[in-house]
Amino acid sequence: MDRLRCCAWFLAGLVFAASPLPVHAEASSAAATQMDTPTAVDMAGRQRMLSQRMVKAYLMLGQGIAVDDARNILQGSIDLFESQLAALKAFQPTPTVRSTLVDLEAAWIKSKALLTSAPNKAGAVDLYDANEALQKAAHSTTLAYERVSGTPVDHLVNLAGRQRMLSQRMAKFYFYSTWELFADPSDMELHLSNAHFTAVLNQIEASPLATAQIKAGVVKLRREWIPYQQLLFASRDPTEMRRDAARVAELSEQVLAVTEELVALIVKQELSALH
Repeated sequence: MDRLRCCAWFLAGLVFAASPLPVHAEASSAAATQMDTPTAVDMAGRQRMLSQRMVKAYLMLGQGIAVDDARNILQGSIDLFESQLAALKAFQPTPTVRSTLVDLEAAWIKSKALLTSAPNKAGAVDLYDANEALQKAAHSTTLAYERVSGTPVDHLVNLAGRQRMLSQRMAKFYFYSTWELFADPSDMELHLSNAHFTAVLNQIEASPLATAQIKAGVVKLRREWIPYQQLLFASRDPTEMRRDAARVAELSEQVLAVTEELVALIVKQELSALH
């Protein structure tokens, strides 16, 4: 499976529809034989996003929000996380990468046990810290792969890939608030993620590495981001937030898909330069 096919496969699965993310049986072995640093940074960064997306879907299921879609998103994200983890474990170019992958797998084992149990408030409470640990482990893995080459473009891949995570992180904390769990920290994290997402959009657009195509991708992402951002902060009242919950879920998937397109543009540019 070449790089363009991988991107097309993943983007197709991100549509907020009543079908799970397709996981090709050959994905892990193909990625292992064709892995390079830009692809590894991209893939590890996607693990970071999936950590948040899975809990978003878990919280949706527990609250009865877009149940069929939530169930498919959760299972598809679990399958993709495990497939990508296997591929990353086959490409360990430095001791630091090896160490971070050990930590990532350990954090995943703890989170998976919770994610695959029937969603309930007690599980959501347990997931809060476990999920933060998983996200941090995935972030450390992404940084370890970025440092293999240390190139500005790999840094840009990491930066843009972090936007994927933030798109899901904001939805996750929104759904903690609608379930009236961790209200104060969720509100704080929601605002921090919003500020970071907005700042990084400007940073990517202003980067000397940003081609006209990448800048156009930022414009498209900003166009999708604005209505999502407005809805996320329309109210802090849990009852009103629950009224908008299904739409928040839908917009979070739309923003994620466009962010994936932007990351794919940056990775494609780097791979073209390498070859």
